Amino acid sequence: MSFKLMFSPFKLEWLQLRYPRENLESLTKEILAERLSKFYQEVKQEGGKDYSRSAHVAIRAGLNRYLTSDKIGKAFSIIADPVFKTANKSLNAKLKKIKESGASKVKHHSSIQPEDIQKCYDSGVFGDDSPLARLRVNWFNVNLYSCRRGRENQRKLTRNSFVFKKDASGVEFIEILMDDEDEKTKNHPGGLGDKADETDPKMFATGETNWPVYLLKKLIQVLNPGEEALFQRPKRKFSLNDEIWFDRAPLGVNSLGNMMKEISFAAKLSQTYHCIRATSVTLLDRAGISVHRIMQVSGHRNEASVKVYCERQTLQQQKQCSEILAAPVASSTALITKSPQQVENRNSASCQNNMFTNTNSPKFVDFGNARFENCNFAFTYNTTKKSDD
Repeated sequence: MSFKLMFSPFKLEWLQLRYPRENLESLTKEILAERLSKFYQEVKQEGGKDYSRSAHVAIRAGLNRYLTSDKIGKAFSIIADPVFKTANKSLNAKLKKIKESGASKVKHHSSIQPEDIQKCYDSGVFGDDSPLARLRVNWFNVNLYSCRRGRENQRKLTRNSFVFKKDASGVEFIEILMDDEDEKTKNHPGGLGDKADETDPKMFATGETNWPVYLLKKLIQVLNPGEEALFQRPKRKFSLNDEIWFDRAPLGVNSLGNMMKEISFAAKLSQTYHCIRATSVTLLDRAGISVHRIMQVSGHRNEASVKVYCERQTLQQQKQCSEILAAPVASSTALITKSPQQVENRNSASCQNNMFTNTNSPKFVDFGNARFENCNFAFTYNTTKKSDD
């Protein structure tokens, strides 16, 4: 039995069972459970390498969605139905093998460090003086502020996807209209268990010339009027005085999907980044924005999905933890490298600086790894007794 599926998040194009002449859709539960038991053990990537733990779980979820879809209409679940207990045990055993091999660690997309974002501007990769620089900075801003995923969503954006408005104070802002049916189906499939889609991303003007509202208006001004797509192919030859900076051709799905990777190389960032969505959620979380409000930007259906991003440490936080743990070692090393006279002087100064100055609130003085030689200690204490009144 062989069949093709396309499902998120791994976009697996094929899954092949070892029974080539059987039709997946027509199998009974019992036979399908038997086939899946063997399939879970045998499925591998095209190069013969095992998929990751999360990929195996996604494969099962994708199969279940496919079988229970309106097109196929199966009334059972290969995840929860007792008939598939043996098949799920087979999958569980496979996942344990993956764990033992050390290949089960989840690799999350890194959020982009603020220093790397600044480097994009400093290097000219983001800017306003060429079609490519203007394209890249607007592509980044749109994805950062709308917290988008997927290549198809970006390809479907047009200049009409953005509505320019002003708030009560006269500040201009952009309302981003993300009308993508594929994403709506994934995040908000409808039904009794679904939550309302509150996604409502906006970009506000700041008065600066390098902020998103200004830059998007500048991009729209030089787009090719014969093409509706927002992200168009930059002209190879152009002048700053040209009215049109882009060809009458949209950027392809693959070009848009690899955009962050190309930006990383062009700006020589500290690492190759792939995902802006993780950056959006991380920045909002670190600023103290509530999970519910983040969901209104990202379009997530439940808080658990957002917390996957929020609970991960940023590189700056990991650096802070490392510095805290290194502090005692650094202090000890400094003492070793000092001369005996320097150590004595340091200890004497430490004694003086850490004397109890408040007799009513004594404090514990931690002298660390200091040594005491020929030191004089002075203690002040109150001998006055309280009256019996």
